Amino acid sequence: MINTSRIGLLLALAVLCVTAGQKNGSVPVRGPCGLPLDEGICAAICPRWYYDASVGCCLPFTYGCCGGNDNNFKTRQLCENVCSENNRVCLGTLCLLRPCSTQTCPNFPYAKCFRVCPCKSVWIHNGDDVSSRCDN
Repeated sequence: MINTSRIGLLLALAVLCVTAGQKNGSVPVRGPCGLPLDEGICAAICPRWYYDASVGCCLPFTYGCCGGNDNNFKTRQLCENVCSENNRVCLGTLCLLRPCSTQTCPNFPYAKCFRVCPCKSVWIHNGDDVSSRCDN
């Protein structure tokens, strides 16, 4: 059976994304945000968000809960923070060190660092922002 309310939501999100992308010019595509949608190799159901570079915004998808790629975020907010420059406020552009250049995340050794502003980065592990838990 087709879930018409979910289809309606996806269509509305796509229209908003295309409109936002056209209004703001070129879509930034870097790091995990330029990777294609990858649902993973397992058959479980984990609701996630990915950045669709063709429309310039984050869209929901069903992740199989294993495998896949780094274009996989637990929340729309995290996806937009990492991938969409239109939804981000960057304070301070003078840094002594570039984000991700010398930082580590000992509590999550497999986490990946992504630059979100000239002086700010986030650590992502399994689709979740673990930045605040790197050293705790």
